[in-house]
Amino acid sequence: MNPFSHLSERQAEIAEKRIVVGFDGFIDTIVRPVRQTAAVDAPEMLFRTIGEFGQFLAGCAEKSCSIELKQEAKQLGGNLPYLSRSAGRLGMNVTCIGMLGADGKIEQEFQELPCRLYSFAAPGQSTCFEFQDGKIFFATDCKMTQDPWQLVLDATDSEAVRLFQNADLTAMVNWSELSFAPGLWEGVFEHALKNQSCDKKRFMFFDLCDCSRKTDREIEDVLQLMGRFSKVRTSILSVNENEAHVIADRILCCGTELGTIGKALRDEFGIDQVIIHTIRESFLVTSHGITGKPSEFVEHPKISTGAGDNFNAAFCFGTVMGLTDEDRVIFANRYASFYVSNGYSPTLEEIVTTL
Repeated sequence: MNPFSHLSERQAEIAEKRIVVGFDGFIDTIVRPVRQTAAVDAPEMLFRTIGEFGQFLAGCAEKSCSIELKQEAKQLGGNLPYLSRSAGRLGMNVTCIGMLGADGKIEQEFQELPCRLYSFAAPGQSTCFEFQDGKIFFATDCKMTQDPWQLVLDATDSEAVRLFQNADLTAMVNWSELSFAPGLWEGVFEHALKNQSCDKKRFMFFDLCDCSRKTDREIEDVLQLMGRFSKVRTSILSVNENEAHVIADRILCCGTELGTIGKALRDEFGIDQVIIHTIRESFLVTSHGITGKPSEFVEHPKISTGAGDNFNAAFCFGTVMGLTDEDRVIFANRYASFYVSNGYSPTLEEIVTTL
């Protein structure tokens, strides 16, 4: 018997789950670097892996080089759009507050999102190099000349505070790439939740993204902020393998075993739950202990950009629907694998039939 089949019978309940997501938004240009152009007697060859590409670049040191880029798509990007699209596809009631268009006008790339959309700034621009074993993003920093919290209030007609207070789950993502993110995250706590009564049936979900270029003090401050959120909501931190090791090496000094890193984050900063996901396994650390499950490694992915966000969306879904620790990890792993294998975010019906 499929242990997830009951979800298909709970569509009305799912539609009532209120998810609020903030605060990024990018337009991604997806490219693959070309190793050898096509010729009459030879096909085009792409760089297959990041290691292969890195070796080529290292060999060009002190020489310079030119690399052809094969553009595959120009599309919505950033953690908020990918996570929100997947959450909406799963049937939840999703509200996005992000960088989706200047002057509150939603850019065309974001209009497909199955969500309620509020925009407080123009989207950032990024170029994503896709490989079989991962991706590399190139993007400029997004800066604000005005108070970002006030911009959020203006964009939502001052509804932001109520939206955060009433959400079953609030997801705040891409802290590392937005220089103004610390102020926004702090604003949500101070202006929306600080004086709320504790409700552990509601959740705060955090995704730092690649924090390797942030200072130790910055990383420690944001982890402490998550601990403060734990006083009013159940806090959840999601990190990938690279981010987990950065935090372990620079902040925790607790070794390299992923379950141990998750436990150290809980113990040190009072974060209720830590989910660590990699391309081969995932670990969830909660008050119930450490749950580890193998991921479904996809050797030839159709797409890798957004894989972590699809994992996070499915994990958030499992969380608000009350799935067990083990089932949340299984469901999120399978959802991300489907996305990478097929190149799109599945509906609930599609994913349940594959479990």
